[in-house]
Amino acid sequence: MRLALALLVGLASPAAAQDIASARLADPTDRYGHAVLGDALEWGALDLVLTEGQALRITLPRSRVFEDITARIGDFDGDGRTEVMVVETSVTLGAMLAIYDAGGKRAATAPIGQANRWLAPAGWGDFDGDGRIEIAYIDRPHLVKDLVLLRLDGRRLTEIARAPGFTNHRIGEDRILGGTQTCAGQDRLILASADWTRRQAITLRDGRIVAQDLGPWRDGPLPACP
Repeated sequence: MRLALALLVGLASPAAAQDIASARLADPTDRYGHAVLGDALEWGALDLVLTEGQALRITLPRSRVFEDITARIGDFDGDGRTEVMVVETSVTLGAMLAIYDAGGKRAATAPIGQANRWLAPAGWGDFDGDGRIEIAYIDRPHLVKDLVLLRLDGRRLTEIARAPGFTNHRIGEDRILGGTQTCAGQDRLILASADWTRRQAITLRDGRIVAQDLGPWRDGPLPACP
């Protein structure tokens, strides 16, 4: 109810037609003690500033937190307008990947299903060259280590591919490694192998995740394009 009330108070109809200019996590809270990102504080709210200067705050109910290091702004469906991607977590059912726009929550994956279970956003881009955007995350990067690719279709996030054997986060670190880069016009995702020994370049081909080995894993900047 608090989330719904915050949106009704903060949003007039012109706001929903605007783009998001900036976004940040706000309202630190200790009501969820998972501490996967290094401390016991998560976030209870998301602050947005729209392109015409209007400031909005989306406040979660006490049963949820934003369990993330940042709020990511991007065009996640290729429609030319910006949205925000963030990890939103139920204190009883675990993490989900959520997309917000100026009208509030637009889409989310189902929660993992258990408290203290998390997912790590990995990047987004056109990984198969078909002109559509894929959104990537690692499902439980310390346990399951599955790479999941989604597409944002209207108000739904649809899983299009999944493959085991990848990670991008170590327990207790306040950073998520890897990301998206574009080489010779082709987007690719950089991730670590599940055991952190190898650097992998990921693309999508005929609906299947394809990994290219780039040598030993190194923390730090993304590798140079070939």
